[in-house]
Amino acid sequence: MLERAEIEIFLTLADELHFGRTAARLHVSPPLVTQTIQKTERRLGVTLFTRSSRRVELTDVGRALREDLLPLYEGIRRALDRAELAGLGMTGVLSIGFMGHQAGRFVSAAREIFELRNPTCGLRVVETHLHQHVSQLRDGSVDVVLMALPVDEPDMTVGRLVTRGERYMCVAADHRLTRLDSVSFEDLAGETFAAPRGAVPAYFSDFHMPRWTPSGRPIMRSAEVCDTYYEALALVSSGRAIIPGDAQLLYLYQRPDIAFIKVPDMPPIEHGLIWRKADDGDQRVRAFADIVMEIAPETSAPGTVAKPAPLWPPAHAEPAGGPAADA
Repeated sequence: MLERAEIEIFLTLADELHFGRTAARLHVSPPLVTQTIQKTERRLGVTLFTRSSRRVELTDVGRALREDLLPLYEGIRRALDRAELAGLGMTGVLSIGFMGHQAGRFVSAAREIFELRNPTCGLRVVETHLHQHVSQLRDGSVDVVLMALPVDEPDMTVGRLVTRGERYMCVAADHRLTRLDSVSFEDLAGETFAAPRGAVPAYFSDFHMPRWTPSGRPIMRSAEVCDTYYEALALVSSGRAIIPGDAQLLYLYQRPDIAFIKVPDMPPIEHGLIWRKADDGDQRVRAFADIVMEIAPETSAPGTVAKPAPLWPPAHAEPAGGPAADA
């Protein structure tokens, strides 16, 4: 009966056909590889490899043994991996929410890697709309959400900052702001933001849709409330409102009836991973968060930057001047 270490060394040498590379791959010494193969051949009474000064080759018996052992060894390794994952709590189904197209791309890419690495744990993906904010986390509909910041809730953990993008305003194609060479925060005076419905806290709304310019001039909120971004876009295209976003808007919502205007003196738009504070110890949550950060640089839309950064708030998050603090 061959021991697991002997099988592993045999299969690795059968793959590499080089004693030095086999030793390096298994993090053992070359003499140990040689001794183990010689011991295995003596035990079985056959020659498994032919050796010369220039090459190592499998014999017919060695090739047949490899074909017989490889599926059995891989099955044993998968079984042990599953047992280890179960011991770490990597079982069941993890529900992931995403807010917006870019977040959806991140979650989809991370899902593929997560399920490959954690075969005993499934993922369920659902969309999160702006008006829901963190309500899905509270009612248990999702376990993690990739969404726009800020989130400042005592029962929620804000994970590492995932992306940061410059602030844009989405306006009707014939809006007055499209005729300006450049637009500042102050130029938004007298405009009307589309208003979200539901459980959106004031600190979130006021950060993304401030009620006052830096000099204290008012910015309105529409009397028509919206459940989704597409509903808000309908108000924008009709000239009834404007809505904020980041650089991904230019690539995800190409329409002839709307335009996107950069407002460089407003704080950027940032996205992060949010989960219940009670789940801080959930290894599934941490594993998924690590994968999102791993794929972030390649998945970010043009104009947004992957930012593996510390917890919210970022350094820029000072309230705007004027009466906004009392709004």
